[in-house]
Amino acid sequence: MKAIVSIQNLASEFVLTFWTPVFVAIFIAIVVYALRPRNKALFDAAAKMPLQED
Repeated sequence: MKAIVSIQNLASEFVLTFWTPVFVAIFIAIVVYALRPRNKALFDAAAKMPLQED
C-alpha cells in the first residue's frame, strides 16, 4: 500500500510542477491573441455574423 501512495504523490507532483505552468502559458497566449489590435477587424466581423441576413 505504501508504494501506491508514493506513486500517487509522484503523479500529483508531476501535474503541479509541469502541467499547471503549461496551461497557464496557453491561457495567457490565448488572451494575448484575442486582445491584439491586429485581430480587432476579424473579431468584429465574426461578432456581426449572427445578425446578418442571408
